[in-house]
Amino acid sequence: MGRARAGVARVLLLGCLLLPASGGAARGQSDTTAAPTSPPAAWRLVADGGAVDWTAAGAWPLDSLDAAARAALHALQQEGHYFARLDSVRMDSSRTPPAATFFATPGPRVDVGRVRLDGAAALDSTALLALMDTRPGRPLDPQRLEADLEALLVRYERAGFPLVQAHVEDVALLPGDPPRLDLLIRLDEGSALKLRRVEVVGATRTQPRYVARVADLRLGRALTGYDPDAIRQRLEATAFFQSVGLPELLVEGDTAAVVRIPLEEESPGAFDLVLGYLPPAGAQGSGSLVGNGHLDLRNLFGDGRRLSLRLNRLPGQVSSVDVRAADPFILGLPLDAEVRFEGFQQDSTYGKQRYGLEVGYRLAGGLHVFGTLNREQTRPGAGGERLVGGRQRVARAGALFAGLGLRYQRLDRRVNPRRGFFLETNFERGRKERTARRVTAAQDTTRERVVLRQERLRAEGRLYLPTFTRQVAVLGGETALLFSNEYDASDLFRLGGATSLRGYNEEQFRGRFVARLFTEYRFQIDRTSYAFLFFDLGYQEQPEIVDLASERISPALRGVHPGFGLGFQVGTDLGLINLSLAANPDDPTGVRAHLGLSLGL
Repeated sequence: MGRARAGVARVLLLGCLLLPASGGAARGQSDTTAAPTSPPAAWRLVADGGAVDWTAAGAWPLDSLDAAARAALHALQQEGHYFARLDSVRMDSSRTPPAATFFATPGPRVDVGRVRLDGAAALDSTALLALMDTRPGRPLDPQRLEADLEALLVRYERAGFPLVQAHVEDVALLPGDPPRLDLLIRLDEGSALKLRRVEVVGATRTQPRYVARVADLRLGRALTGYDPDAIRQRLEATAFFQSVGLPELLVEGDTAAVVRIPLEEESPGAFDLVLGYLPPAGAQGSGSLVGNGHLDLRNLFGDGRRLSLRLNRLPGQVSSVDVRAADPFILGLPLDAEVRFEGFQQDSTYGKQRYGLEVGYRLAGGLHVFGTLNREQTRPGAGGERLVGGRQRVARAGALFAGLGLRYQRLDRRVNPRRGFFLETNFERGRKERTARRVTAAQDTTRERVVLRQERLRAEGRLYLPTFTRQVAVLGGETALLFSNEYDASDLFRLGGATSLRGYNEEQFRGRFVARLFTEYRFQIDRTSYAFLFFDLGYQEQPEIVDLASERISPALRGVHPGFGLGFQVGTDLGLINLSLAANPDDPTGVRAHLGLSLGL
């Protein structure tokens, strides 16, 4: 089995990149080697009466004149003076350290006049030349030329030709005054390789077929689009691996390729616990404890599947549950799917269930397009059946929504990113059928059936901007908007709490339109830990609805709600610990504290 270095196969450079200098070495030069006891000398180079910035001059002894002369000529040739010659050398052994000065005639500067590629059949030669920094009008720099050849090889490897070779076949002079260089580069493209298998190193649970799908490597097909850095970024974005090494490309025989990827897996699951303390609502009240628990099982069966369960305890006799199961590749196809169940119960007033399906397709560059289908049901409890203002307090309802969404993410790392952005938006349209009892003008009780057309729009975004060393500014926000002819309390979006509007009670505000803008300024301690200051600004627009607490008609209202605070996140051997303290201007002493624990299983 042969090995090809990821990004470069083999670079062959001719030893005659620099033309031999015209003329001999300096007069009086010696071929003797330096004695171990000879003191180093200070060497200078003067060309046409002016000193040359000879930064590569070594500390040779005076009797190493031959090595110093070759280095002086090389310095002039690197600047394009290929016909330079050394005229004389002046030595002064009476100084400390001894001094030696070369006097040279640089001759005309010879630039590159033409660059040609021979053997480019699979790729366009014009596009290949555009990748090179070695161009007409510039002196020939061997280091720059070597980097250009490496760029050509990388381009060929990404096109599925990892056996490509490139070398300088000829360097000639074009006639003219001054003369120019004619550079000919020979390409041996080799044959395109077929991917035989993907090997994972260091992973015990992850299946190679899953890694191949995420990395967009197709077994049995030509290895096109091979990009080691992109493969590593795709695998890191799954959040299933603690570290991903640079893939290696191995060659079996002359036609088969093997990609070997070092992986260090994350724990197979995590348990997150968020606890919050809410201050007393009044002078006679007492504080309350709220929170939620989240169990996340990831990379199930080594195929990237996930299963999660979230239980949420809110103020009062309110609770919710969220269960999700996701598969990144349905039946091996490049489609991902997630099924979801959400349940919400508000004491004996009403309960709401949502059954959802999301199917998506990942495009290049972190772009994800998905469609959604949701079935929702609202069922009144004993308290919701009562009549308020001649109408049933909570209507029995069923709704069906379908929508399209877009998710775009480009972050430098998953936890505690320093730069990048995240954007998600989803638009849904649906039909809701509502049935409720009401009292007629004749004081009879009848059932009223109403069909509503509703539309919902959700959007969320984050932007991470590095400022100074270890400091990051985070800008972001989220919004949700509902369009409908009439509104029920169960339709409204909720705002407030540790994950939406810090400084306020959990889900304190409701509205057909809610939004939050926020900014955080973080000081990064390490790759997972940071301290931060934050400011939140929330907006609520609530239509006229039945207030479920007072059983009265609540008028329409609007409000702006700022919040502020500080906190930190610390990475430990057990997991992440997050603590934040938040308040709002209306109640600056009523600090809301939230403690989050994320423990690996």
